[in-house]
Amino acid sequence: MIALAPKRLPAADLDAKRNAFAATGERKGRVAMLRGCAQPVLDPGINAAAVRLLTRHGIEVVFAENEGCCGALVHHMGRREQSHAQAKAMIDAWIRLMDGEGGLDAILVTTSGCGTTVKDYGFIFRDDPDYAEKAARVSAIARDISEYLEPLELGAPVLPEKLTVAYHAACSLQHGQQIKTAPKTLLARAGFTVREPAEGHLCCG
Repeated sequence: MIALAPKRLPAADLDAKRNAFAATGERKGRVAMLRGCAQPVLDPGINAAAVRLLTRHGIEVVFAENEGCCGALVHHMGRREQSHAQAKAMIDAWIRLMDGEGGLDAILVTTSGCGTTVKDYGFIFRDDPDYAEKAARVSAIARDISEYLEPLELGAPVLPEKLTVAYHAACSLQHGQQIKTAPKTLLARAGFTVREPAEGHLCCG
């Protein structure tokens, strides 16, 4: 596996020190986006592209100060104490944004495994006297980016030609969050022809 690893990490094209990106033109919404811990390393271009798309369509994007891991990674490993500590830190950070000037319309997550966990905060902390209400508030406005984008009026496709893409829905997206059509709808609206496996989606393992 080490031999397969890239010689260097991809360059970040989203300033890690910048926490606010203004909407272009009239502001139509304000969202927080989870920067995450693994995704900026695995593919820093995903969040950067999401910010460009959102701001171009009038959505202001902000990131929480001193953001860390949402707790999903260690939660999946069964490391409860560590995952809960990380989740509480994110809840506090997002609540500050929700209650601050401008508020938030949504908390967007571009990694479905993380999104499933953030949406589950309300359940995870349901019996915690200090965090039950705050966690429920965060979960109530957490959205996968595809479900947030789907109802927006997006611009016309800019593809130079019709392209065909193969689409695989992550298990955490189609089962954990029950989001099955939004990504395909957005791809089609962007000008892609979407093809899926003839036998349906299987787990990637």
